[in-house]
Amino acid sequence: MLRNTLLLILVLTPVVCSGSDGQGKQAELDAACETARQLALAPRKADIYQECVVKFKKSVEVCEQEADRYNGNRVGGSPLFYDLPECEAAFEYRNEDRN
Repeated sequence: MLRNTLLLILVLTPVVCSGSDGQGKQAELDAACETARQLALAPRKADIYQECVVKFKKSVEVCEQEADRYNGNRVGGSPLFYDLPECEAAFEYRNEDRN
């Protein structure tokens, strides 16, 4: 499962050239945010996997899928880990007045 998380991080981190309009920079910051979030979510995904296998006695494949799908969304609350520095930087850049 950790292998899948690392592969996901590599896929989500595109090689982006910064454009003069800032879109490339924004994409780079967004990718850094999502990479940081996935690293922060990794221990929770591992717990979900273990509980699935041990407590619910589901197959390894099903448990890997369930853990990989976990994205930190909470019922009635905001998703987890958007307060990381990488995500705050992406948010601030998106909301800058770039006139």
